[in-house]
Amino acid sequence: MKQLKSEEELLTGLSALYGARGYRRFRPGCFEDYSLYLDNIDFLISKKVITFSGAGGRLLALRPDMTLSVIRHVDPAGGTQKLFYTDRVYRRPADGDEFREVDQAGVEVIGDIDAACEAEVLLLACDTLAAVADDYIVDLSHMGYIEGLMSALGLTGGDKEEAYCYLRAKNMHDFKKFAKTRGIGGEGVEAFGRILSIGGDCRAAAAEMRACSLNEDMRSAAEELSGLVDMLCALGCGSAVNINFSIANSADYYNGVIFNGYAGGVPRRVLSGGRYDKLLSKMGRAGGAIGFALYIGELERYFRPDANSVSTVILYDDQSAPEALERSRALTAEGRSVRIARSLPEGIRYNEVQDLRRHP
Repeated sequence: MKQLKSEEELLTGLSALYGARGYRRFRPGCFEDYSLYLDNIDFLISKKVITFSGAGGRLLALRPDMTLSVIRHVDPAGGTQKLFYTDRVYRRPADGDEFREVDQAGVEVIGDIDAACEAEVLLLACDTLAAVADDYIVDLSHMGYIEGLMSALGLTGGDKEEAYCYLRAKNMHDFKKFAKTRGIGGEGVEAFGRILSIGGDCRAAAAEMRACSLNEDMRSAAEELSGLVDMLCALGCGSAVNINFSIANSADYYNGVIFNGYAGGVPRRVLSGGRYDKLLSKMGRAGGAIGFALYIGELERYFRPDANSVSTVILYDDQSAPEALERSRALTAEGRSVRIARSLPEGIRYNEVQDLRRHP
């Protein structure tokens, strides 16, 4: 894990990265109509939302998610929109009861999405993780492949949701019991088990994924994901990419490639994203959409506690205050960082002290 100097340094670097690739900064307001989140509650990571009454009795909410705001305020009719954000969201963390205000960074593309666009977003996800850690992994999955598997097994409704749970948990033992009660044949059980074990070298995993395909939906998704893997390998990211079908998001919102990112030393995922054309359609927009978010809140403990530093501390008293101010202006004009104080401040680093006090 890299020793991150500060949250601000990370966000500044990511803004430069995304801007250099032609992504435009998106700046939403901090609240939206509550109905935006109520109508898409299953899409949200945290289902709890802070609400308050606005003018005229409107029920408003502090923003718990960026993607929904992007879709609501960006019109793809003007052409494909490539956007990035570094902003705050308001949600409950997975391991806490209190709401928190946390920074989040990410990119969204809305409009005409082709294979090159998907590869670019995945490459940016890799570059984002590389800014956080020297070692990282991106787990890739595909909702079309998983939905094709459920169709091949003849599962719908609650049975499909139960099978999803076994897939996410990589629980082959209980799936076999489930399959027996649902009349799923040996070919389907074998394919489910092989798909659970897919991993390791991404190109070898892509070949195994194609071999496990039971219908046209699975074959089509396998070819799409294999092509994406080939592009990522050609771009030098292959060693950090892993195919993992235990990643399965809501089929009501996601329809193609989905992925999670992990940074060395952090026990939970720090990045997630995917193709969400269905969400776009649900909100009355045409076209495709893909994006990801980096969860800065998962990284807080890895920022340096002593990130506050200056090159020079100038100590002053009542008599030397004017001289201290004049000297601080001169030093900052030279490009140095300066702090004036009556006594040595605690909790900061400095290179030198200039003591102008008459009676220290």
